[in-house]
Amino acid sequence: MSRLDIIDAAFHYSGDASRDQYVLLAFAPAGPTPTFRQICDFVEARAQRIPELAQRIVEVPGNLDFPRWVFDDAPAQSHVHEISDAPTWPEFRRVVDRLLTDPVDATRAAWHIHVAREVSGVPQTPGNAVVVVFQVSHALTDGRGASRLARLLFAPKPTETSAGHEPARTPTSLLPIAIASALALPFRTATARVAAWRARRDYERVHGSQPAQRDSPRPAIASNADPTPARVSHVHVCPPDLFAKKSVSVTTLGLAAVSLATERYLAEIGDGAPESLNSLVPMAVPEDARWTAVNRIVNGTVDLHVSIPDLRKRARAIRESLSRARAEIADPALLRWITVENRIPAPIFLAMRKLNARRTPPNHRVPESVLTNVTVVSVDRGDANLELCGRPATFTAGFPMLGPARSLTHGFYGLGDAVSVCVVACPDTFPDHERYAGILADAVADVADATS
Repeated sequence: MSRLDIIDAAFHYSGDASRDQYVLLAFAPAGPTPTFRQICDFVEARAQRIPELAQRIVEVPGNLDFPRWVFDDAPAQSHVHEISDAPTWPEFRRVVDRLLTDPVDATRAAWHIHVAREVSGVPQTPGNAVVVVFQVSHALTDGRGASRLARLLFAPKPTETSAGHEPARTPTSLLPIAIASALALPFRTATARVAAWRARRDYERVHGSQPAQRDSPRPAIASNADPTPARVSHVHVCPPDLFAKKSVSVTTLGLAAVSLATERYLAEIGDGAPESLNSLVPMAVPEDARWTAVNRIVNGTVDLHVSIPDLRKRARAIRESLSRARAEIADPALLRWITVENRIPAPIFLAMRKLNARRTPPNHRVPESVLTNVTVVSVDRGDANLELCGRPATFTAGFPMLGPARSLTHGFYGLGDAVSVCVVACPDTFPDHERYAGILADAVADVADATS
């Protein structure tokens, strides 16, 4: 039985469906359409060998400590669900939008697979495709981890490396843990505060500023309102040869395309793009860094250089800004500060969350200023050697979460040579999402052409 780190527990406590991880995979026709039972058997043969998928969460009484991962004895097939009301790609996308508002309950099941067996009109996929969405609690894994789990679930053959391992079973009672945590609360709170003060002091000695001062306020744009729970998504699968001759990475190209699309959209609605336009980019913590959470991600900020009209030069400037941001998040002083700041005991953490929620209720209007304007997620999900019951994978997609001051997010997902461009938006606070998605698709093509 393992204890959730505070970073992972925060996702569990959020209760926000859009904070789950989603991996969409499309599979091209190859022989008869597999039955739902065949698909369940395929998943079962692989899931039973993946220890992370044999877990669920148990909460400590009174939330006096962070939850525990315990063994989930439910058969893997119980996690697989058939979608029967999505015979076309547009209808399947609407199903995805519903999934984005329906979070997993990790105390019952930390993951689900949703399957539509015959979907017509799927991009870059001839005939009727099988399309699946792997939905997994963000408390269980980050984006890279979700991709790894999806690759294990849809590997041509079940992996042998993880067989035989399972998490500890649920103890008879978690009450002793709750009592011990309550007794230790004053000491743990005091030591956490002292450690955080020392880490901030050490950071300031190195950088001359506090960690929280890394980003400065900048003018907000139309997508910077706090979202409501409503969600809508768009998926654009790029032509196979679009990225064949690019001179920059998909991440850099995606950021350049988002800068161009944002600039064009704001011009269309009569606003100008602020020269300070920037993007939040989730970045992986270095493998050799000491980090206790399974979510090994720190958010970096990247300047989008909208003042540079030449797209090739803009992309190069963005690439340099991206490199600097990656170096900044690898700073040992910063990582140490983040680590010790997250030693807060569970009751204090939850009380602070409630207090902050009362003090800063959601603002569904665009504020005057924000720290970051847009969000871009970029994930390479590896080679296209995945399959489902003999059907080869054609592309993947994902759906980055929204959050405070983020009514619009962007995702770029690669599988082999296929790259999909995904947009998630709140239709209540960013109703122009379909128009913007079209502008973004054109911007991707324009930047790809300029950087070839």
